[in-house]
Amino acid sequence: MKKQFLGLFLASALLVSACTPTAPIVTPAEVAPQATPVAPDTPAPPTVDVTDTANGERSVGPGFTIAINAETPTMAPGRHGTVHGHWKNVMTHNGLFRITEDLSPTPDLVSSWRAISDVLFEFTLHEGVYFHNGEELTAYDVINSLEFMRQFPEGAGQRTAVVSGEVIDRYTFTLYTGTPNSLMFAELAHHANFILPTSLIETGNDFNENPIGSGPFVFDDWNFGDSLTFTRFDNYFDADRTARVEYIHWRVIPEGASRTIALETGEVDYISHVAPPDIPRLQDDPNVTVLEIPGATIHYMLFNHTLPMFQNAYVRRAIDMAIDRESIVLGGFDGWGIPMWQQFPPDLPGASAEGIRSFDPQGAVALLAEQGIDPASITFDMIAISEEQRRKAEVVQANLADIGIHVTVTQIDLGGWLGQTNAAAHELAISTFTTNTLLGFMRSTIHASAIGAQNWSFFNHEEFTDLIDQAIATVDEDAKTALLHHITTRANEEVIWIPTHMNIAVRAFNSGLVQPEFAGNGFMFVNMIHWAE
Repeated sequence: MKKQFLGLFLASALLVSACTPTAPIVTPAEVAPQATPVAPDTPAPPTVDVTDTANGERSVGPGFTIAINAETPTMAPGRHGTVHGHWKNVMTHNGLFRITEDLSPTPDLVSSWRAISDVLFEFTLHEGVYFHNGEELTAYDVINSLEFMRQFPEGAGQRTAVVSGEVIDRYTFTLYTGTPNSLMFAELAHHANFILPTSLIETGNDFNENPIGSGPFVFDDWNFGDSLTFTRFDNYFDADRTARVEYIHWRVIPEGASRTIALETGEVDYISHVAPPDIPRLQDDPNVTVLEIPGATIHYMLFNHTLPMFQNAYVRRAIDMAIDRESIVLGGFDGWGIPMWQQFPPDLPGASAEGIRSFDPQGAVALLAEQGIDPASITFDMIAISEEQRRKAEVVQANLADIGIHVTVTQIDLGGWLGQTNAAAHELAISTFTTNTLLGFMRSTIHASAIGAQNWSFFNHEEFTDLIDQAIATVDEDAKTALLHHITTRANEEVIWIPTHMNIAVRAFNSGLVQPEFAGNGFMFVNMIHWAE
């Protein structure tokens, strides 16, 4: 049996958050036109030789196929809030920063930076970074991209920090935050702030159909509902992170058992979403490598707070008490999860366990009776996008039936799920969220300005919004941690949503492949995956 286990590590993951900025990024009118074409005398982009490195180990091999459980809603960065889209965006685009295995932001397009003050920062780009259309990436593209991205509400939660920006020269620019903002670097690593060519912005390019960026792969083809194909970008600026395969092929296979069979028969080489019942079988297969790590993704159920029944905190608390987390992890995920009651991931600094309840169906019945609420008056539909989520919802359905609450379960595709949750057309939605900071998680999911973006519960509470804004602007770490503890305690009391468990991230792939990077957030830089020498 061939297994590879990564060290135990429970942290938090990407999809960081924020709010809509108060003012647009400033693009100096006198220099903006220079951003459009690369100057005629700009040298042609070099071709990166990935076979000639100091250790002599890098070589370009054939491609491989990844099976995924759902399709990205769009190829355009900043136009979605899904992991399925993020994985594609990091193939074709770059941010000023990227998130590392330890879930911290590190410079990507940026070669260096310095803090001029608590609210003003200067950045210098790597020279010789080229977009897929042959244009060199410059400071003008940075400022114009950040301004362009502001029009799309789907990424508004990741665009709070930067208030304005200014080009200093071709490779240097400044960003101004207005007030101290501890989320800035994490936001700059998010796909909502990836950098696009100014020339294509100005000509109205459709970045869904033509996602030109500076990333390690070039988009090739999208057979909607079935597959996507990307080919290696030979002029990628970072030799250490240039792809070592010629292409990546993504297959959309919704059924978990079908993904497993496809891997076993060689139809695909990698599974990004492994069906929990099949994990033991794959672990015993000598031709398959299984990676697993306690993850940083919280699984939860989102109330639609615009509905009167869910505006009643006693109803939310009773539902919270009636749901058996242990049964959810066993019944929905075959034990591959860590049951939780806290509103936010417990290992993040500042996360509080105060104010939580426990599994107590009799207590739930008594609470409703005390408040004069008839359980039969509470009825709603739960929407889920995968087999595992549907099984989880069916456990919840049985739990709530035990206390007299009748609910239904509907499994829909990701596009339908987003359509309902973005429009507040859902009643209760099964969901997941991944973040690399507690504050980022809060900013994305419960801040009033994120309604219409990733605040899919439509939670609009002035107290929480004000406290989050205060925490973002707090420089002292001890004071910030105390504020976060207070906010999360209040969230536990309010039961903003129903947390069920933290995931265990699992990947399964052909044993001939090597995956050198794997973090608790489960996010993948597929350019680093390659066939063994």
